[in-house]
Amino acid sequence: MIEARCLTVYAGGELVVKCASFSVGPGELAVLYGPTGGGKSSIVKALAGIYRYSGEVRLKRPYFIFQDVDFNLLFAYTDEEARSVACRPAERREIAKMSPGQRQLFAVRLALESGASAVVLDEPLAFLDPASALEVAEAIKRLRDRGLGVLVAEHRLEFFLDADRFYLVDGGVEELGLEDLLIEASRRGYGPYFTRRSFKLPAAPRGEGCGVELGGRPYPPGSKIALTGPVGSGKTHTLYALAGVVKKAGVRGCRPAGFVPQNPYLYFGEVDLSKAPREVLEWLGLGPGDSPLRLSYGEARLLAVLWELWRRPRLLLLDEPTAGVDRRYAEAVGELISAYGGTVVFATHDPVFAERYGEYKIRLG
Repeated sequence: MIEARCLTVYAGGELVVKCASFSVGPGELAVLYGPTGGGKSSIVKALAGIYRYSGEVRLKRPYFIFQDVDFNLLFAYTDEEARSVACRPAERREIAKMSPGQRQLFAVRLALESGASAVVLDEPLAFLDPASALEVAEAIKRLRDRGLGVLVAEHRLEFFLDADRFYLVDGGVEELGLEDLLIEASRRGYGPYFTRRSFKLPAAPRGEGCGVELGGRPYPPGSKIALTGPVGSGKTHTLYALAGVVKKAGVRGCRPAGFVPQNPYLYFGEVDLSKAPREVLEWLGLGPGDSPLRLSYGEARLLAVLWELWRRPRLLLLDEPTAGVDRRYAEAVGELISAYGGTVVFATHDPVFAERYGEYKIRLG
């Protein structure tokens, strides 16, 4: 059982979600869907006791799987995790060598074996290719089939169209049927698949690109290159090679290069926004004294991409720029990439984004 009555959530002292009410019964799967920054992850963190909240919350033997699943996996090997969660022997595998999809599947299996009655997941499909995402989504549905109450916060709604309940989260929570949710989300301009309403973007700075080499093939300055392929195919490693951090045959980048990692919070270093471009902060409604750690995953990602653009690198490298963001934010990032004069190489599992904004598409693996 998962139940909230007039749940009001605060992040960094600011109100994020106001008087939200929802419930998930045993054997039910419910989806929290809504815009980037609407409050989905904040609700999950409030249920977990990480964010301050008021209101009534009822959770019966809960188990949480966070957006970065590595926060759940505290040990180096799978058998150590299994003993700590389920007190059982298990195959011994080094967790660091497992793909993101394998780690998500392992976390879901631990949830099933933990004795929990309710499982709450925050963006479990964000960093997965379509095949891995489908496998993880099916594993999550098996939790429901075993009689657990399951609450999933997710942008990739297409993998959960057979959920039992749908909650639209946009500063509050509203339960809608699937058809009404799709209509309302499209009306408000954030998908889930396409959007007709875009942000008014700040003008992208002019940049001067450089030629790069990928797979032994040269690409001209100013190219927009999408790296696609399954989890573990080497997309991130290729970005590192372009940045000059590692060596890879047939891969050559240039300097200066800018890099935005998969986890956007790692971009901000000492968490100081005083040096961020004024236009970027104004567009996101932030001040130089604010902390990016109070932003949602998607908002932090967009801030990192914009900030790096304003540094005007000749080569901009983006690792999963649309993970954890709604279609409005994805298209905002895409339009900025298209308008930027420098060379951009991005790794993505988003086929729509790759097709729309990748001048060249390279599939790895």
